[in-house]
Amino acid sequence: MANAKDQPAQRALLEAQVTGPGETTLADVAERVGRAVAEAEVVDERSKWAERFASSIAERRFLPSVPTLANASRGGQLAACFALEVDDTLESIYGTLRRAALIQQGSGGVGIEFSALRPRGTPITRSGGHTPGPVAFCELFAHSAHSMALAGRRSGAHLAILRDDHPDIVDFVRARRDAPERFPQLGMAVSVSDWLLRAGRSDDVWMLSHPHGESAQISARTLLTEIAESILASGNPTLLFRDRMEIDNPTPALGALRATNPCGEQPLLFDESCVLGSLHLPAFVDSDGSLDEDGLARVVWDAVRFLDDALTVNLWPDEQIERASLRTRKIGLGVMGLADFLLLHDVHYDSEAGRALSAEVLGFIARETDAATRALGEERGAYPACRGNPRQRHATTRAFAPTGTLRLLAGCSAGIEPFFDARVELSTDTGTLSWTDPWLLRWLERRRVDPGPVLDALAAGAGYAALPGLAADDRALLRQAWEISAEDQIAMQATAQRHVDGAVSKTVQLDPRASPSPDAVVDWIQKARSLGCKGVAFYCGHRESGSTRIDLRSTCRVSCADGAASRRA
Repeated sequence: MANAKDQPAQRALLEAQVTGPGETTLADVAERVGRAVAEAEVVDERSKWAERFASSIAERRFLPSVPTLANASRGGQLAACFALEVDDTLESIYGTLRRAALIQQGSGGVGIEFSALRPRGTPITRSGGHTPGPVAFCELFAHSAHSMALAGRRSGAHLAILRDDHPDIVDFVRARRDAPERFPQLGMAVSVSDWLLRAGRSDDVWMLSHPHGESAQISARTLLTEIAESILASGNPTLLFRDRMEIDNPTPALGALRATNPCGEQPLLFDESCVLGSLHLPAFVDSDGSLDEDGLARVVWDAVRFLDDALTVNLWPDEQIERASLRTRKIGLGVMGLADFLLLHDVHYDSEAGRALSAEVLGFIARETDAATRALGEERGAYPACRGNPRQRHATTRAFAPTGTLRLLAGCSAGIEPFFDARVELSTDTGTLSWTDPWLLRWLERRRVDPGPVLDALAAGAGYAALPGLAADDRALLRQAWEISAEDQIAMQATAQRHVDGAVSKTVQLDPRASPSPDAVVDWIQKARSLGCKGVAFYCGHRESGSTRIDLRSTCRVSCADGAASRRA
C-alpha cells in the first residue's frame, strides 16, 4: 500500500473525526466498527465477520461513511444520508426542523423538500397574516444547521430543494447569490423536470403554480438563465433531474423520488435513509498494473454484507425513518480514487480510453454488487417492499459519494473527480499539517521525478503545462479539474451513472479564466440530462492556490482556497 504509514495529517483527521477513547489508529477504529456491525450476524459467526470487516477497513480497501466510523458501538446513527419533506403547516415546519437537527447531531446529511409550502405573501386564514414563503423557512433551517455545526464534532449538511414550477422559484434560485450570509450550512437545489428542459430549448412559457397560491408564468429560458447566473456567482443551486430519478425508482408504489441527500448521490423517498461506503480503487491495482479482480470481488461482497448489517444494528433518529429505511434497505456502495486509478494506468481522465477503463472497473463492481445482494437475499430474504425479484436484499446497492473526508483517510483522490487539490492543509491546535496524495507520489517516483517541485507548482495553482521535470504527455495526465472541459467531466459522470442504481455525486469544476457564460451553463445542464445523469452541480471560482484547507481546531469545516462548493465536503 502506498499509504501504509499514515501521514501526520491523516492521524490528526482520524483523531478529530472518528476515533473513540483509547483509539489512535485506523486499525483501532476498524476493530471497534467491525465488531459493532458484526452484531447483526448469528452468534457463532460474529467473530469471523468482525475480523473480515475490520481487515478491509484497516487495510483501507473499503471505508464506510464517517458517521459509521465515528458512531459504531458508541450509541450513534450509522446512516449518512436522509430525506425529509416539509408540509404546509407550522407543526410540520418545526417538527421537520427538529428531525433535521437530530439527524445532523448524528453527523448525517439531510435533503429537505420545501415545495409544499405556499408562496410568499399568500394569506393565512387562521392568523390573518401572510406566509413568508419557503425561502424564509430555508433561512430558518440554515441557521439551525449552523448552530448545530458549532456544537458538533462533525456536522452533517442540509440541502433545501424546491420544484421548478413553484411560484417562488426565482427568489429561491437567487437566494444564495444575493445574500449568502443568510444561508450558512445550507446547499440549495432545484428539482428540474424534463418539461422545463424541453420548454427551455424552444423558449416556451413556463407556468408557476401552487394549490394555495396564485399562478404566474415566466419564460422557460429565462428561468434556466437565472439558474445558470446563480451557479456562476455562487455554485448554487445544484440541479436534481426528478424525472430521470423516477425512471430508476425501484419502489414506485411507495411514492415518487423527489429528493436526495445533500451531495446528491442517493435519491430517497421521504423519511428514508441510506448507509454508505466506498471502495478504494487504486488499492486494487497490482504492481504490474493489472486489476486484482479476486481481491476486489471479495471486498465488494464483504462491503455489501457490512452495509446490510449496518442497517440492522443502526440506531435511528426516529421511528418514521426506521420504518421507511428498513422497508427498502437501501445501501450505497461507491468508489474513491478514480483519478489515481487512471493515473496508475497512464490514461487521461478526459479520454475515450479513460471512460472505457472506468466503465470496465465500475461495471465489474456493479456485477459483483448485484450478485452479492442476491446472495444475501437468498440467505436473509428480500427487502420488505420488494415486488420483483424475491431474492433482492436491497432496493438500491450503489451510490457514488464525494468522499471528501474518506479519501483523506484512505489516501487517494476524491470520488470520481479529476485531480482537484495537490495538497490538503489541516489546521490543528499545534500547527498546520499537510496531506499529499500517496498514489501521486508513487507515480512521480516511478518516473524518477523529484516530487517536491511538481507538488509545489500544483499547490501554487499552476496549470499542467507549467509542471517542471515531466514530459509533455505526463504533464497532461496531471491536469486538474478546472483544466478539463465541462463536457468531458459530465461525460465521465454519465459513464459512472450507467453502472449505478442510485446516483453519482460530482461537481463540474469550471475554469473562471475562461469566463463561462450562462448560456454555456444551460447547455451543459441539458447535456447532463441527455446523457442520463440524475443531477448536476457546477462550481466556477477564482483559484488562489491548488490547496484545500480544513480546520480541525474546533468543528471540522472544509473550505477550499477557491471557496469550492459545499458538496465537496
